[in-house]
Amino acid sequence: MSSALQLPTPTRSLEQGLRDLDEYGLCVHEAFVEGEQLKALRERLIEQAELECEYGVALLSGQSRGGKTWYGHPEPGAMPGWQGIAGLYNKGRAFIDYLKHPLFAAYNQHVFRKASWHLSAMTGLVVRRGAEPMVVHVDQQFMPRTEVPTYLNCMLCLSEFEEVMGATRVVPRSHLGGYPPQAFSAERGAYNPQPIETVAVEAPAGSVIFFESRTWHQSGISTSDKTRYSLTTLWQQSWVKPMDNIALNLQRDVYASLSEDELALLGFKAEPSGRIECNGPDGVQNTNRKTPYVPELRRGGTARPVALDGMGDRKSADDEAKAMGLKAR
Repeated sequence: MSSALQLPTPTRSLEQGLRDLDEYGLCVHEAFVEGEQLKALRERLIEQAELECEYGVALLSGQSRGGKTWYGHPEPGAMPGWQGIAGLYNKGRAFIDYLKHPLFAAYNQHVFRKASWHLSAMTGLVVRRGAEPMVVHVDQQFMPRTEVPTYLNCMLCLSEFEEVMGATRVVPRSHLGGYPPQAFSAERGAYNPQPIETVAVEAPAGSVIFFESRTWHQSGISTSDKTRYSLTTLWQQSWVKPMDNIALNLQRDVYASLSEDELALLGFKAEPSGRIECNGPDGVQNTNRKTPYVPELRRGGTARPVALDGMGDRKSADDEAKAMGLKAR
């Protein structure tokens, strides 16, 4: 391994983790989750993954989400190398509680330079023998390079991460330059036209591997009989379109069970993007901007609007607009 691929030393210090993120574009925060919480997250993820396979609704691939994927049953006796469990905010209270970890706020505020942020996606990953590597990429590959990263990827190791288990591979300090070159063909999909040297990030269970969205990375090759379990929490600046359409994805019984602070973590807050117009008398709402239900209204028609309890009045709407630097009409 070349000295240019030197990784930061794993740490349990927030201050050191923030310094590592600035210097390397990544850090490994050990013991981020421990004990019963780690056990509960791992067990809930494994149970959900197994049942999605049994019911034929599993997201499967021989590579990763960047490769050929399908929904269905695994072939008998041949589990694919990769499984994704999407929308974990719908799949257990343990995942919502994890989102409230206080160190997430500290890392996000630092990386996004105190800009508003919220959840973009929350996905479980299962990697088995035979998983193939993903193209080297950055998480904001689809947009021009920005001075401040648009996403922060936080990968919780629910099992040990070892190189032979297909541990995530990175290019340290790559966040300081451009994006990795990519090409595309119908046969190969996206690929790197020239080899790119990467290094595997190994870490014990309970660690979180943080890497910002300008850091070059890829999934690795698994040659191990041990299964790798992880939980990826992707945070974003509030102005970016989220990877998951959480306002539409969030199941209504889950929505009804969440506090306003929990809903704000999921993006139910207008600041100023992310505005939600109520789509029914029991529809979802922003935590800071209540709106009436307003259907198509016609003279002589039967459709009627509904002003919901807790809906802001004109004064509160004007105050909100001023806070956003806008002029209310």
